[in-house]
This record gives sequence, C-alpha cells and structure tokens, in this order.
Amino acid sequence: MGMRMGSERRSVTTPMRLVRTYIDYFYVFFGSSFARGIALLNTMIIARLLGKADWGVFSLFYVVMILTWQLPLAFDAVFVTYAKGAKSAAQKNEFLKTAIVLKVFYMALVLVLAYPASYVLACYVFKKPEALLPLVAAMGSGVFLTFLMTVASTLQEQERFGAFSVLNSVYTFSIFLCLSTLWALPITGSLPLIIGLYIVVSVSIGIVSLVLLLKRVGHLHTVDTHVLSESFAQGKWVFGVSGLYYLFTRIDVLFLARSVDLEVLGVYSVAAQLINIVAVATGALAGVALPKAAAAIQDQDSYRRFVRESIGAALLINLGIIALIMLAPWVVQLLFSAKYAAATPILRILLIGWLLHTFFVPFSFLFFATKDSRTRFFLELGKLVVGVGVLYLFVSQWDYGLWGGAWAMTITLGVYAIMGLLILKMQFARYRRKAGLW
Repeated sequence: MGMRMGSERRSVTTPMRLVRTYIDYFYVFFGSSFARGIALLNTMIIARLLGKADWGVFSLFYVVMILTWQLPLAFDAVFVTYAKGAKSAAQKNEFLKTAIVLKVFYMALVLVLAYPASYVLACYVFKKPEALLPLVAAMGSGVFLTFLMTVASTLQEQERFGAFSVLNSVYTFSIFLCLSTLWALPITGSLPLIIGLYIVVSVSIGIVSLVLLLKRVGHLHTVDTHVLSESFAQGKWVFGVSGLYYLFTRIDVLFLARSVDLEVLGVYSVAAQLINIVAVATGALAGVALPKAAAAIQDQDSYRRFVRESIGAALLINLGIIALIMLAPWVVQLLFSAKYAAATPILRILLIGWLLHTFFVPFSFLFFATKDSRTRFFLELGKLVVGVGVLYLFVSQWDYGLWGGAWAMTITLGVYAIMGLLILKMQFARYRRKAGLW
C-alpha cells in the first residue's frame, strides 16, 4: 500500500512539475518574444527610415552596442548560480553587491577605452572611418544597460519569470516608443538622430537601474573579499564564455564589414536581424535553464526531468525554425520590404545551423551548474576560432561573399553543437563520480 501510494504521488507530482516548468518557459518565452519582437520591429522601422548604406552603419552600431551590453552578463549568471545555494538573505545580498561592483569597474573601463577602441575598429579593422562616432556611441550606450540585466537577474534567481520577462522588455519598448514618435512626426529620420535616441534611452534606464540596485544592497564601500574572490574566480571563466558566445553571434557581420560595402552589409544584416526570431525561443530556454540546471544536478530524478523538458522544448523550437525556413521569402519582404529580398537565401542558410544548436542551449548551463565554466570557455573559444577560420576561407579566400558568411556560421554551429554535447557528457560523468552523486 505504501509503495503504491508513493508511486501514485510521484505520478501526480511529476506531471505537475512538468506543467510548472512549461509555464516558466512560457513566461520567459512570452517576455523574450515581446522584447525581441519589439527589437525586430525597431530595426524594421530604422531600415525603412535609412538607406542601405546608413542601415549598414547602424548595423555596426547595433552589433557593438549589444556586445558591450551582453559581455558582463557573466556576472549576473554567477550571481544566480551562487545565490541559489546561499544560506541566508545577507549572503545572497553579498553576491549581488559583488556583481554590481564588478559591473561598475567594467563600465569605467569601457568608458575610458571607448574612443581608442572605436578608432581602431573603424579605421583599421572594418576600414569604415565613417563608423567611428557611431561605435563610440554604441559602447557608451551598451555599458549603461548592463545594470538593467542585474536587476532582472534578481528576479530570475527567485524564479519570478513573469516579472523577469516584463523587465527584459522595458528597454526595447522604450526605444519603440521613441521611434514610433519619430515615424509619426514630419521629421526626416537620420542616422545621428536615431543613434541619439538610443543613447538617451540607454543612459536613462542604466542610471535608474543602478539606483534601484544601490537601494537594495546599500553602499559599495565594503565588499566581502571572500565573496568577491569566489565570484571572480568563477566569473572570469563565465565572463569569457559570455564574451565569446556573444562575439560569435555577431562575428559574421563584423567579419563581412571589412570585405563588403555598406549596402551589401545592410542586406546581410537583415538576415542576421531575423535570426532574432529564433533567438527569442532559445533566449527563453536560457532564461529558464540556468536556475533549473543548478537544481538538476542534485539527484537523478531531477536530472532526468531536466533532460526530458529540455529536449521537448528544443523540438518545439525546431518546428518553428522549419516553418520559418519555408516562409522566409514572405517574412523578409513583409517585414523589411522588397528591396531586401536578397536576404532570403542568407536567412535560410543561417537557420539550418540553429536546428542543431538549439538542442545544446539548455544543456550548456550544466557547465555552470557543475562549476566547470573553464571547459565551457575553451569550448566557446574553439567555436570562435573555427568560425573565424571558416569565415576567412569562405569570404576572404574563396570570395563567396554573403553566402560564404552564412554557410561559415551554419557549419560552425553544427560542429559546435555536436562537440559540445559529447564533451558535456564526458565532463558530467566525471563530475558525478568525483562528487559521489548517483
């Protein structure tokens, strides 16, 4: 009787947990969909307001801004990972304070290096001197937005995914309101004006976010050095992982910027922007997978449930990718107009690579959960090296242009996903033996 009742309890509890998990995915997916959807709408408005050449310059601005914004997300990931295991609110607060301090240092470093780094990129790397000031503005804008993500991470750690999703939409919706106003007014949309809007919104949101964080943790004069050391020891690898990951997602645009003119770059950037439709779904996986991966390593049942849920979510996303591949011509022309129709085959090629990559996304957070960020770092480094190598062959040596850039990214993503899963399987088995787990 007792065994049967226990079995019945598990049969009821497991579906309920499964439903709860998919509700969490829905919250984050809906929030990510809204945020990325608005971001895509923003780029559609800008692409229509600007000519192809100015749109190409804006693409470089946008890529550098996003990279500057997302590089220090590692500190938020470390906070979520350690806060989940904190024994008290005070200890959790110390981890949050450490994340804020590290981001303040990051902001100071970026602001000091913004002009010289932008000069090197614009004049020597991209060979597009007209992009100098937009790149400076991109770094200044992106660095302030990092504090918004720290506020969001406090909700992620509490698994308040609904509020987490809403907060992630604040920035893109604010930009949308500004662009909509510009579109409605009898004002000619120019590149300096649009970049100015991004600067004002980014700095304003960043300052408000930092004030809210300081109200929660108090002053930053005293920081627990042990917590700081522990966070940095783990964070430096996670920072490297985040940096390499986000750099890779933009490396094709950055690489092509040197090899093609701005109008051609603008066409490719349309396809790259539409990949955000897929990034919406994988972003939802990432938002939910990080805290759940930390819990999945506790026992075998939790791990198996995590595997089932992750595979199921990835399959659903891949169905959407297949649909997008089929509808690509209509999507490009409907959203960006017929003048960007040449982006259709590029979009289809890029989407193929995501079919395999999507399966790896949720499992990749097991590296963080097992405190093995170093392996993940070298895996991401290998992906970037392979990606640059293939891009060099396909674009610079064989001169396949936009097609070469797209195929290089797809091949690299496929290889990375397969190798990542194989390495994770070996590393996770080693972790279980060492920790004495099931």
